[in-house]
Amino acid sequence: MKTLAVCLTALAIASSAAAQAERPAAGPERPFQLAPRVEKTLANGLRVIVTRQEIVPKVSVTLTVRSGYSSDPAILTGLAALTADIVQEGTKTRTSREIRRQFFGMGGSLSAAVSQDYSSLSARGLAEFAPQLIDLVADVAMNPTMPPDEVAILKQQRLQNVAQQKASPQFLANREFRRALFGEHPYARTSETEASLRAIDRAKLEEFHREHYRPNNAFLLVVGAVDANAVLTAAEKSFGVWTRGDVPKPTYATPPSIEGRRVYFVQRPNSIQSSIALGNIAVKRSDPRWYELSLANAIYGGAFNSRIVRNIREEKGYTYSPGSILNGFADAGFYRFSADVRNEVTGATLSEVFKEIDKMREEGSEGAELQGAKQYLRGIFPIQTATQAGLSSVLNNVYVFDLPKDYPESYGAKIAAVTAAQVKSAAHTLLGSENSVIAIVGDYAKVKDQLGAFSHITFLDTDGKPISAPTSQP
Repeated sequence: MKTLAVCLTALAIASSAAAQAERPAAGPERPFQLAPRVEKTLANGLRVIVTRQEIVPKVSVTLTVRSGYSSDPAILTGLAALTADIVQEGTKTRTSREIRRQFFGMGGSLSAAVSQDYSSLSARGLAEFAPQLIDLVADVAMNPTMPPDEVAILKQQRLQNVAQQKASPQFLANREFRRALFGEHPYARTSETEASLRAIDRAKLEEFHREHYRPNNAFLLVVGAVDANAVLTAAEKSFGVWTRGDVPKPTYATPPSIEGRRVYFVQRPNSIQSSIALGNIAVKRSDPRWYELSLANAIYGGAFNSRIVRNIREEKGYTYSPGSILNGFADAGFYRFSADVRNEVTGATLSEVFKEIDKMREEGSEGAELQGAKQYLRGIFPIQTATQAGLSSVLNNVYVFDLPKDYPESYGAKIAAVTAAQVKSAAHTLLGSENSVIAIVGDYAKVKDQLGAFSHITFLDTDGKPISAPTSQP
């Protein structure tokens, strides 16, 4: 039996080696090409965009209003998000239950998403019901009744979410990171608060809807197995009576200047790990340098084989899932590294993060590493747009942020054209070193001896209120 096992093992190894030797080479890269988009602007200012995608016999209908968290008054954060929820709870001709039943009957559903610069209502369903889906989305957006009892229920649900968020170290780290980074700029707001929710009432929701839900502040995006002319006809019929109006624009305060490595420590007693968010202000989403910045971020921490992952995950074992993101909005953006690490390696993690930042800024990237990052970004882009929902998301960004119309088709070529010199320059632009915001959520008594290199530390409680430096636990 032992001889048989040895023979089988040897055969398996030989078969594996043969399979690897005979593996065919990758074929030439295929050009990425979407079906032509058909656009029309209605007389009331609503832009309608239709893209045919026939992978499945379904359709995605997205109505995007170009107002989001940044349009909320500072004391009413969450107003846009609550508005996007409440409009789904009944219209002049349909109850909340009837709306959901009708979407379900067309093999679909309705959901809302709110970001810093926009609010979207997205419907999914069978393509044969595209005109009816468009009409139902139009009714929800144009004719909400905002029943008082539904307003009360939604507010209570969101109050519960706020309470749950306080228990999330990752949420707290990101919240304080964004507040410190953006200051009075509306991009500092990541979520509603108990105070802002209690200040929101039905009258304020109606006012926000009346001022922002206007056709000249919106666009309709339809992706699916549909005929463009039929969709345009349906959109004209359903949305043509929507009246345009003057829409208030958000005001953008100048973010505070960052001098030094400033730590914002959220005291969370008895934490067994530290949640870290570290980064800087970045460019707005429409900046033409987005491609080189994306590459610099992917090489540094935005991909699973990035430098920071290899360093503090694979080599040192400080954390399981470190990473960095580059996020862009209409007026500005940010870069953020984040990780959850054991208390005893909190300081060491920060040292390695800045070491990798300094190395990236000094040396940049070239050769196989740069080419690998290009292949990664170019390879995942077609995957991201393979579904109707994914393609809708990419196109939504095109029209929210006024990106070039050929952005989906030209993305791969733009990434491929980035030079090593541009990546090095992007690292200087993106990755701050001496001047950075560092948010840490954890137990200060357990990590304070590791933070001696930081002279600027602000202490906060889990509500974000300033506190004195925590004392050692007895």
